[in-house]
Amino acid sequence: MDTVQTRKERVLLFYGFSRLDDILKKGNVWYVNHYETYFDKVYVIYLSGGRHEPMTKDNTTLVSLGTGSKALNLVVAPFRLYRFARSLGSCSYLTCDQVFSWWTSLLLVSLLGARIVLMPVCIPKEIYARTGRSLTSVLPIWLERLFIRWSYVLASRVVTGKNIGVYIEWLSSMDSVRTKLQIVDVLVEELPSTDFFQTLSGYRDECNRLFSGRESEHILLYVGRLHREKLVADLIHVLRIIVQAGLNARLVLIGDGEEKTGLQTLADQLDVRERVVFAGSKKSAELVDYYKSADVFLSTLTGTSLREAALCGLPVVAYRIDWVRGILKDEENALLAENGDIEMLAKQAMRVLADSQIRGNIARNLQSLAETIWTPDALAVSLEKTFAFEASDVSGCFINK
Repeated sequence: MDTVQTRKERVLLFYGFSRLDDILKKGNVWYVNHYETYFDKVYVIYLSGGRHEPMTKDNTTLVSLGTGSKALNLVVAPFRLYRFARSLGSCSYLTCDQVFSWWTSLLLVSLLGARIVLMPVCIPKEIYARTGRSLTSVLPIWLERLFIRWSYVLASRVVTGKNIGVYIEWLSSMDSVRTKLQIVDVLVEELPSTDFFQTLSGYRDECNRLFSGRESEHILLYVGRLHREKLVADLIHVLRIIVQAGLNARLVLIGDGEEKTGLQTLADQLDVRERVVFAGSKKSAELVDYYKSADVFLSTLTGTSLREAALCGLPVVAYRIDWVRGILKDEENALLAENGDIEMLAKQAMRVLADSQIRGNIARNLQSLAETIWTPDALAVSLEKTFAFEASDVSGCFINK
């Protein structure tokens, strides 16, 4: 009698030395559901922070392995991660952690023969130059640089997206990375959550706008964490310049974070407090209404939210910084200012508000680009390319289905 050979489940273990609580506050935590395009089960492991009940949506589970003590978390992270991975028989390993993945991955590599995929989501040297601080804000920059070098040496593959030119250039310049680099059409980290796409696909223009009744008031929108490195304080200054120019404008800040109190104080000092709305964190599905109701999206340092604004057809005014330099073109699909040039950022925002032709052109061009490059359509192929190098190591690596 012939036996039917069943396919074994593909399982992804995506991990990093971060806190689940912090990620939940960002609001875009379930973008990881996109990994289910290729994997049968996805486990996202947070190695810092305190204890937290696992959270599951569809076939993706968020797991905190933290103990509550940051120092102790770092010490025990490799052992806890190894024990969890061994219990799953996980096949594929992915991390975005450039600083600590050399340490947290040690037992995975030495005892399980894991081949680690490292996917950077920032360029450390640019952050060092811009802020003068390390990524951890605790370690000195020289030590972080050393740890980052070790993480890239340990990784079996480094992956980035074909549309992130500045990342390709930076990664290709490193000897330890050049032969490991895999460039794919789209990264999961480039995409908004599945909930966002579902809401956007069902959106109707006749829906009630959030700011109806304020037709004479311009709505400036920011979506992201209220942390110092995000440069949100610059937007309070931008608002004051716009108001002093005689425009009736309101700044809506969606997100939360440690800098909220400081931003409220700054708004009071600049006499624009009544024109700043601290809307708090919103779920991904709720954001579409905000994007569709605003007049311009202001980006000092944003990632997913800028892409969401683009997909919603909202004109973008941004600092020419990080990955933005390779995607946004001044006067073509956005209006840009040099990093830290608050006066120019305000000037560009006022141009968008005053000139309907510029506003329409840059919004249409960016939306057209967004619908081409930030789409789940190419995701399955990209994920297969990312993890195809493991094909020769599949024995004993999958869970029987």
